[in-house]
Amino acid sequence: MAEAARLAVQAASPIDDIRSSAEYRRAMVEALTARALRQIAAGETRAGWPEQPVLLWGDTGGVWPVTRRNGKRSEGADANERTALVNGRSVALPGGMTLLDSLRAVGFVGVKEGCAEGECGACTVSLDGMAVMACMVPAERAWGGEILTVEGLAACGQLHPVQQAFIESGGVQCGYCTPGFLVSAAKLLEERPHPDIAAAAEALTGNFCRCTGYHKILEAVVRAGELQAAASA
Repeated sequence: MAEAARLAVQAASPIDDIRSSAEYRRAMVEALTARALRQIAAGETRAGWPEQPVLLWGDTGGVWPVTRRNGKRSEGADANERTALVNGRSVALPGGMTLLDSLRAVGFVGVKEGCAEGECGACTVSLDGMAVMACMVPAERAWGGEILTVEGLAACGQLHPVQQAFIESGGVQCGYCTPGFLVSAAKLLEERPHPDIAAAAEALTGNFCRCTGYHKILEAVVRAGELQAAASA
């Protein structure tokens, strides 16, 4: 196993960039390869993995595993006409760009660009029921689909439970990452109506906050579940 890990390092060609050094990446290749092989040998390939991982695919009806159909088509939106249902209304989305840029071009500026590489989650939206990073999705993929952005969370003048909870818990810092956090948290509540801290942390692994720690954000997600339960009681 140790030899295989060393060979993996020799086969790797990592780069230096602002995220980490090549030296660190080589060390991680060796460590992760050795760890994976030890788990395989011990029959513990799923050690440390949750039995039902958070998917951010909305309400799955308690069914696991889940199969999501791809390319869902929504009534009132037509892929041939290059439209999508955005927050409940038909909107023409320009193509030839990412979904992030397309949404912002037609006025949905709550969708933020943080990294444009699918790493920070600031641009998270719901597309056909699933949380996606809009910077990684071609605009054309959304034609005929259904999109929910942060602007669509509130309904009938009432804040969504996650919005209210972020306010109450002080989960908002500069606010740039907040739209992505809110959409991810809203999808979690559909999937897990009563999330604990562990579920909240798992759901938000794709969302980065560069201002501070995540304690108040995670507390806000748990609080949102409480608010949602109280509202439906």
